[in-house]
Amino acid sequence: MKGTFIVLQARMNSKRLPGKLILPLKGITMFEHILMRLRYAEVPQGVIVATTEDTLPQIRHILKKYGAYPFVGSEEDVLGRFYGAVKLYDVKNVVRATADNPFVCIQHLDMACRLHEELRGDLTTFSFLPYGTGVEVIRGEIIELLNKEVTDPFEREHITQHIYRNESRFKVVRGMPERFYRRPELRLTVDTLEDYMRASEIYEALYRGLPISLSEVIEYLDSHL
Repeated sequence: MKGTFIVLQARMNSKRLPGKLILPLKGITMFEHILMRLRYAEVPQGVIVATTEDTLPQIRHILKKYGAYPFVGSEEDVLGRFYGAVKLYDVKNVVRATADNPFVCIQHLDMACRLHEELRGDLTTFSFLPYGTGVEVIRGEIIELLNKEVTDPFEREHITQHIYRNESRFKVVRGMPERFYRRPELRLTVDTLEDYMRASEIYEALYRGLPISLSEVIEYLDSHL
């Protein structure tokens, strides 16, 4: 397939909020909302869902509905999962996304992909976005290198930490969002029940059948916090 693909890490067995993948947001599951958003990205050629053996049967019908490709790997060894997906689908650039983030910003995802190609980064991201709305773009060759070298369980679970801890070895590109989007104090991931309740409130207020833009979310939170 050789190209840029989103690799979405997803598992049902979340420690803090089990089953959050299929929790409802305005009538459909959080997982479907994420896949729906990711389909609007212009640069990537598709979405690979890097999941676990016990999760796949519960989401297989959703993958089929949204045209996402499955990859099954270790629950704890997330780096191994990404490496397996890269090798199986021959991915040149990985856009790392997670199933915790129903507000992932597609605008900045595409911008990160373009900046990554332009500056030939090993890892490219946008700094200072609201927590849970950004992605990381990583060269497939770097994923392969990390899989060979990284032994620390924490770094294998949080797959880009080895890069940040050893930046002198890697070319890390950090894009800068427009000032309006520089809101790192805003938490828009879903990791706890409180996070989910906030996400539900936003979806109830703003979702009308199309992905909610990050600008809409920021404006809503600014007027309701």
